[in-house]
Amino acid sequence: MYEKFYGLKERAFNLTPDPTFLFLNNRSREALDQILYGIERREGFALIVGDIGTGKTTLCWTLLEKLEKKKVRTALIQNPMLPESDILRSILQDLGARAEEVQPHPSKDDEKRLEAFDTDWLDGLNKKQLLDRLNRFLAARAQEDVFTVLIVDEAQNISITLLEQLRLLSNLETAKKKLLQIIFVGQLELDQKLRAPSMRQLNQRISVRFETKPFSKGDTEKYIRHRLAKAGGGSKLRFRTGAFTKVWRYSKGCPRLINLICDRALLAAYSERSFVITSKFIRKAAHALQGKEYTGHVPTGWFGRTVPYLVPAILLLGVLLFVAYKGLAQL
Repeated sequence: MYEKFYGLKERAFNLTPDPTFLFLNNRSREALDQILYGIERREGFALIVGDIGTGKTTLCWTLLEKLEKKKVRTALIQNPMLPESDILRSILQDLGARAEEVQPHPSKDDEKRLEAFDTDWLDGLNKKQLLDRLNRFLAARAQEDVFTVLIVDEAQNISITLLEQLRLLSNLETAKKKLLQIIFVGQLELDQKLRAPSMRQLNQRISVRFETKPFSKGDTEKYIRHRLAKAGGGSKLRFRTGAFTKVWRYSKGCPRLINLICDRALLAAYSERSFVITSKFIRKAAHALQGKEYTGHVPTGWFGRTVPYLVPAILLLGVLLFVAYKGLAQL
């Protein structure tokens, strides 16, 4: 809606986890490097946890994008609450596993079905057969020197039973190397679940741990500038220093909230045909997201904090002066 007005090629503050817009501060860059290093060394497990809206899924998709450029097969589980058999089918489907039993002289219909990567053959397999098929598939990829990485998003929802099954999956290996690396991505309670006594065997095998955290005030400004640059620059558009500060205060450094506030602020500024994003537009955006109506300028700083107490004090002083005056007049 406002992209053309500001000279942007696309929305700068979209909520989709687009790796193009990933902003890496020093902490997250180091963590990403460690995870990629762990994958190259085939170390088994990695863990990414963080509060809601702190960029875990974007980091997850960035990993997938980077791994596609390497000799690595990837599978992504986005709904770990599915039954175990369905999850195994999803993994095999993501990895591109095909039916092993093909007729010696397939018909044209069979050839077309194979070209289209038909997954109907997975429906008739039970859990054991699916695990055996996955094991053979991973072993075949290992012979081709292709490593496989499984990423589990929203992993805080995984049952204890499935966690144990995934641990057993990670045991798949040849005499010299692992066949599968698993990366768990989830909310903070996932780390607590993995530290339970029953999960000790799995927890001890996690070689890389990273927690996504809200941005500092300085990183919030860098994040906003980064996303604007990735969206096409918008040379006429600029944020005032106070606007960056307001975004950080209202969002508490949470990337998802930063995106929401900045998107609504740009819309508010566009409605007034303003190329300068001021604190007023940030406040207006924050009020709108909270379902409140913005009524105008709100005083800030020492004066803004004092106004609610200053008016009653002046009224009280006036009453006291009036009483004193009356008392002196009677003398």
